[in-house]
Amino acid sequence: MTARHSRVRPELFRELDRATGLLDAADPEGPVFLLVASPGGGGKADTVREWLASTDGALSGRTVVAGNGHKYSHGYLAGLQPLVDHALAVAETDAPELVTAAEQSLKRLFPHRDSPAYEVPKDLTGVAGRDERTRFYFHEYQSKLLNGVYEFLDAFASAAEQSHVLVIDNAESLPPTVTQFLEIVAHRRSLCRNLTIVLLVDGDPDVWLTANSATVALPPLSKPEVRRMVESWGYEAPAAKRLEELWRLAQGQPGRLSALMHCAQADVSLPGYLSFETHLDLYLSLLGERPRYDLLERHILDHCTDDDPIAVRNYETFDAGVKERLHREVLAALAGRPEEVLHPVHHLALRDTSDQMVALASVSISLQEIGLYDTWFDLFSRFWADPQLRTMPGGGQIHNLVYLRMAFVLYSLGLAHVSIPYLDTFYQHFPQSLYTPTVLYSQSMAHGRYQSPPDLTTAERFAVLNLEKISGEFSDHPKYEYLKVFAENALAYIRARQGNPEEALRLCTEGMERMHDIYGDEKYALHQSILVYNTAQIYEMTKDFPKAYEVYQRTMALDPNYGEYANDLANMLQRIGRHDEALEYYDRAISLCPPYYEAHLNRARLHVQRGDAEAAEYDFARVLELKPGESRAHLGLAVLRLKRGEAAEALASLDAATYHDPRNAQAWSNRGLALSQLGRTEEAEESLRTALARDPKLTEAWNNLADVLYTGGRPQESLTCLDRAMELSDDPDYAYNRAVLRLESGDPAGATEDVARAAEHGADVAEIDELRARIAKASGTPAN
Repeated sequence: MTARHSRVRPELFRELDRATGLLDAADPEGPVFLLVASPGGGGKADTVREWLASTDGALSGRTVVAGNGHKYSHGYLAGLQPLVDHALAVAETDAPELVTAAEQSLKRLFPHRDSPAYEVPKDLTGVAGRDERTRFYFHEYQSKLLNGVYEFLDAFASAAEQSHVLVIDNAESLPPTVTQFLEIVAHRRSLCRNLTIVLLVDGDPDVWLTANSATVALPPLSKPEVRRMVESWGYEAPAAKRLEELWRLAQGQPGRLSALMHCAQADVSLPGYLSFETHLDLYLSLLGERPRYDLLERHILDHCTDDDPIAVRNYETFDAGVKERLHREVLAALAGRPEEVLHPVHHLALRDTSDQMVALASVSISLQEIGLYDTWFDLFSRFWADPQLRTMPGGGQIHNLVYLRMAFVLYSLGLAHVSIPYLDTFYQHFPQSLYTPTVLYSQSMAHGRYQSPPDLTTAERFAVLNLEKISGEFSDHPKYEYLKVFAENALAYIRARQGNPEEALRLCTEGMERMHDIYGDEKYALHQSILVYNTAQIYEMTKDFPKAYEVYQRTMALDPNYGEYANDLANMLQRIGRHDEALEYYDRAISLCPPYYEAHLNRARLHVQRGDAEAAEYDFARVLELKPGESRAHLGLAVLRLKRGEAAEALASLDAATYHDPRNAQAWSNRGLALSQLGRTEEAEESLRTALARDPKLTEAWNNLADVLYTGGRPQESLTCLDRAMELSDDPDYAYNRAVLRLESGDPAGATEDVARAAEHGADVAEIDELRARIAKASGTPAN
């Protein structure tokens, strides 16, 4: 078997030191990653490994963790997984409180890994059987999980005695989930104070990675470097012509050069005549059948990660049937084990696409249940449009369920128009499938809840058809009542949307009672909690808040560790003015969930209502830490800053709000106000007119525009804006402002009318009296 030659290029250590010096976690615009790029086989991994081990390198003395970033060989956290595993293993022994603090993220992202540091049981979604999984995480749930992992690693790295380095090879093939994690790292940056991430990339790097990295591009080997490297491997220094031929055939890549030297050692060496691939083929022909088989087997058992050109060429040219048999042996060994989800390379290596789909079905379900939809779609979207795969028999298999769940996620992502045609196709091909109730339920939800605008008529048709099917064709099914209540719940939602809450409540409450009577509190507990939750929402919709509160309490008793229920109850309590209780439930929601930006946003708004600007600012800032593109938090911070007279700071927040949500009329309006306060009247007018183009009924924008126009010496246009504001609102400030403008325009009678209107709607008494005096003086009449 061939020995592996070192590809270390020590002449590049100084360049690596230089690039490392550019990293600056404190600079929000500075690079945070060290990116090392070259063609495959360029010696990146060996060079970086040796540089890190040297005693005088820029990162010497740090704990090094290495990972492979290839998404098909190492799964949904490829490249990052070894660091998480290392941190968990150390923290569970030395600092279990760090694991406890992050457990809501860790136990959801790694559902098969338990920890002695976990203190809170999983919610019902985490423990429910696969056939009961009727709750699917929203697509932004993944960001919460990754922020939780970020905060765990940040705390771990800060507490560690020495800094860490994470080296990710094959970073050009990262799963989308890890790419999103790197985006969080680049945004939040604190982790980079104690962790340096080194990305090794074959070929041209991703533009976003380049923009956030200090980059070292490894050049091709020069001819003197080729000579030195060949000699360091124990070979005789090549003569000048042979050196030229080796350099050219190796394309300056140490990996190719190493393979050529193995060929030369076997007397297969005509660099000026044979192609590189021919050298490899001739070498392999001399290797013998058993050594070639062993090389193939080792390559496959290593999940096809070896980049040695001889191993790769051996894999490419080996009999397809033998390769598939070895991949199937690995699949058989992985079947049913949590590790299977990490190595889809074996599933994708099967020759037949339908075999790939069937083999991947379990992996697909696992990824979807964790909520990692970007990596999930990246792996499975290739199969989505294939008409043969979409209708593979027999309608009740796990591979059929893969497509159904993909349809569910698509409509929850707002892509109902992509999801609905597949659901139609499935029902047409498999009308008697065991999944028929699920399909018809999904159609009713896709049309009635997720499609924009909703089509309640079609949704109702599918919901009623579902109940008919269940009663007529599933009456002997062991889960008959479960299926029926599930379908009734969909109809209840539609009835509520149709303005018939009484029937919706009847369907929900009768279903709750039947479920409890038949199954008790334990069986189908997840579905029962969802059913009770939906009932609480309908009570809230009908403004029966005491009953809604009672049913929410029952929901949380059924699933006490599902924080989203606590958030929704807090929202209701905030609406009805029970602020102290609302705060308690927001706190509970935040403690039970991965970093929960929605609960922080909702709590921030409550703090604003209570006049606690400091607490509100903390929560708004926390939202932006977790989700920098949340325009509502940028807007909330801006309002606080405007109230403090910090117009420039408010403008920065409003620029961010309009960038992330250009349709937000309120943000454009407030931006106009900030610009006006800064004396930038032309820009203020433009921003306010943009606000009114987005929402012509935004009264405060009309009022603010009136002020800007008045300041700019355009009183008549200002008066027109105030007229519009008053048509839309009884706000006393608008009437007061128009009274002032009318008075200054020589219309004391009109000003008197507006003063009366302002007084009627609650204007400040002292201000009204002062304005009346001014009107009286201007008109020569006694003040009333």
